[in-house]
Amino acid sequence: MIKSSIRFLARDHRYSSEKPYTLRFTPNIQFPRSNIETENRNDLPIDDVRGREGDFTLERNGFTIMPLETKLSYDDFDDEAKVVDIYLREVADGVRNLLGAKKVQILEHIYKKVRKRHPDFPISTGEKYKYNQPTTLAHIDTTLEWAARKLEELNREPGRDGNMSTTHFQFINMWKPLKGPVRDWPLALCDNSTIDPTNDLQASDLVFADYVVENCQVYYTSEQKWYYIRDQQATEVWVFVQADSAKSARPGEFNRLGSVA
Repeated sequence: MIKSSIRFLARDHRYSSEKPYTLRFTPNIQFPRSNIETENRNDLPIDDVRGREGDFTLERNGFTIMPLETKLSYDDFDDEAKVVDIYLREVADGVRNLLGAKKVQILEHIYKKVRKRHPDFPISTGEKYKYNQPTTLAHIDTTLEWAARKLEELNREPGRDGNMSTTHFQFINMWKPLKGPVRDWPLALCDNSTIDPTNDLQASDLVFADYVVENCQVYYTSEQKWYYIRDQQATEVWVFVQADSAKSARPGEFNRLGSVA
């Protein structure tokens, strides 16, 4: 076990009438970039799953470790064509085998989302980073409602409305280090069986200039159980649920943490 700091959405009465949001663009008028207030939880225990990886499943915990070999080298991940033509096919095959899925669609991929921590992070340099930086805020990437709308959009065809209301779907994230072992800002995930969706989660908007993503912010409770894997290797991939249309399913939960002994 290690201990770390994670930021959570602060419990604020305003969110009963005002939806949390963050702008990812600069508006033409003076308007607050965000109304999100957070609280920091220090010395939060994060349990290590190393040696008991098989104890954690998507069905029971909302996350699992999946082995994945790739033909790409470290430098190949800077080549978008290779990422799309080779790596994403490997990812799709891995997910299909893990879930027994009939169809796998890639929504976003690593070429535009690769994270390489700046040496000064989390202290801001005041300049734009070349790569995405780790996040210290607990969150879920999508709500079930947004995921359902996105699924219909992806499957809309001429003459068809794209209605997928009778289709069981899952939105899955995969997190793979390009090199291992990971000892700097490993990924931490919350066991979603320890989440109370009604009281622990708050829908919020991530607003871009031309579209909006509805995600979930997280309120802290002492019942939540967080996990990471020590010295994660490049062949060890976190797979975790963001949204699942099954009535019995629970939402996913994740965050990234800085290792603190």
